[in-house]
Amino acid sequence: MCGIVGIASKNNCIDNILSGLYSLEYRGYDSSGLATIKNNHFEYSKNIGKISNLQKSVKNNKLTGNVVIAHTRWATHGKPSIKNCHPFIKDNCVLVHNGIIENYTDLINYYSIKQKNIKSDTDTEIIAEIYNKLLNEFNNPIEAIKNLNKKIVGSFSFAFLVHGSKSIYVTRRGSPLVLGSGEGFNAVSSDVLGLPDNTKEIIFLEENDIAEVNDSSILIYDKNQIIKREKHKFIPKKEFKVKGNYKHFMEKEIFHQPISIEDTILNFADKKRKVVYLPKTNIKFNEFSNIIIVACGTAYHSCMVAKYWIEEMTDFNVSIDIASEYRYRKNKVNKNSFGIVVSQSGETMDTLKCLNKFKKNNIFTISIVNVLNSSIARLSDFILPTLAGPEIGVASTKAFTSQLSVLALFVLNLQQGSKNINKIFFNSIFSIHKSVKEILKKENEFKKIAKKLVDTKSIFYIGRGAMYPIALEGALKLKEITYKHCEGYAAGELKHGPLALIENNIPVIVLAPFDENYSKLLSNIQEVKARGGRIIMITDRDGAKKVKKYCDQIVIIPKTNFLTSPILYSIPVQLIAYYLAVFLGTDVDQPRNLAKSVTVE
Repeated sequence: MCGIVGIASKNNCIDNILSGLYSLEYRGYDSSGLATIKNNHFEYSKNIGKISNLQKSVKNNKLTGNVVIAHTRWATHGKPSIKNCHPFIKDNCVLVHNGIIENYTDLINYYSIKQKNIKSDTDTEIIAEIYNKLLNEFNNPIEAIKNLNKKIVGSFSFAFLVHGSKSIYVTRRGSPLVLGSGEGFNAVSSDVLGLPDNTKEIIFLEENDIAEVNDSSILIYDKNQIIKREKHKFIPKKEFKVKGNYKHFMEKEIFHQPISIEDTILNFADKKRKVVYLPKTNIKFNEFSNIIIVACGTAYHSCMVAKYWIEEMTDFNVSIDIASEYRYRKNKVNKNSFGIVVSQSGETMDTLKCLNKFKKNNIFTISIVNVLNSSIARLSDFILPTLAGPEIGVASTKAFTSQLSVLALFVLNLQQGSKNINKIFFNSIFSIHKSVKEILKKENEFKKIAKKLVDTKSIFYIGRGAMYPIALEGALKLKEITYKHCEGYAAGELKHGPLALIENNIPVIVLAPFDENYSKLLSNIQEVKARGGRIIMITDRDGAKKVKKYCDQIVIIPKTNFLTSPILYSIPVQLIAYYLAVFLGTDVDQPRNLAKSVTVE
């Protein structure tokens, strides 16, 4: 769970390097270090413990630099210590590394590495020593990396400084790297969160890419030629703190979702090679048989969706619980389990207590959080960040769809581990952001729905399968910011009580992708219609053809599948809640009685 940050700048970039390291704290680490090259001489600092220790050391030593690489280390080979801390300094090069080199002992023999030159217990220093040797042989940093990559078995992302050069040389296989460009600098990081705030564009390196990064250019090599990779707009963290042209932060955050979803997916998945890359861990998830997931509120609804995905797409047994209930239950935890906790803030008290409960039972813990230095992130064994950026509005929107995106990627990774990844589902995740944009263009249709809900005393959401949690989420959003009575139900449960509440003109919003549950949902719609209810249908084009005569209002959204539908159908429920709140004149961003981070029971 290591982190890499590197910057080549026309100016001193130490402060941006340290800021980037702080942004990568969510990965977990035991030590940190950085190195720069000045006047053909390598200068560096390494420290055990918090990044603040490194920061003090850098300040005391008045360390500056225009070309810098840095690292947070999570020990794999060798205990936390200065000698095992990155970066590793050799005569010709400096190296920081994420990943594990599986054949490093074979490489020692193949390259005739002298043991006296190896001071640490790490696999990384072996690579530094080999690259140092290859630079003497090839006298070309790119050719040396090409030769090195051919011999390595394992996963890695490398960032090198080379004697006599003002560039950073990077390459990756199985461990992500993203490049960033800005005015007067270019940068590299393990993920977008580690890049400077004034980055303008980003490039996600693909498998086996090699790149040379200096203060004025980025050159990417694939095999023997320079190639171009797609550039994406970078959204600085500071931009999340102003509304811009939006009336409310919630509106801004709803309309940010094409970017936040795409950032999350591209940070973890490689479309070309059909592979999901998660932060490195020694744990093999497919050796477990049970998954326990806990969360509160909106995050709990994302977990409910994940349960449907996991059960349908893997062989795991999965249980989900509301954190405020699970923490007090006297249940027995199966030792062949790992636990997942989901929290936007990373400080949710009930969820944090459940994490502690997992740890007391000695099970591996995973957290999905949107705040990188939060308590939950720091205490977890493994962190999967939601790349939503800061979310100001109390009612969660982009954080929710980012949670769903991360959970979808995690399930695909579980499939990948069993060599059974669903290619249709995998390919479809890369077009989610485009479909979200299409839905957002229909904002006027959702405004019309919201306007007709202003005078209603009650509102209902219904859905089947993975649409049931989205129905609950839709109802929660309405409650949070409109203060209207709203309930979400599994559509099949209507006849077991809720139908008693249906009367003339009571609106029932139906979430209905045209899937295997659709025909059953038609029966539920007719039950509501027979009792005078007003049907508002959100479906795709195929679904709309079947229900025109039953519905008072239909909104058609893009076609989905089992994996993508919960993410896409989240957007309409957010828009309906938002526009109804605007029409009612409530405090959208700061609704009464609620807080963004719930740190009490």
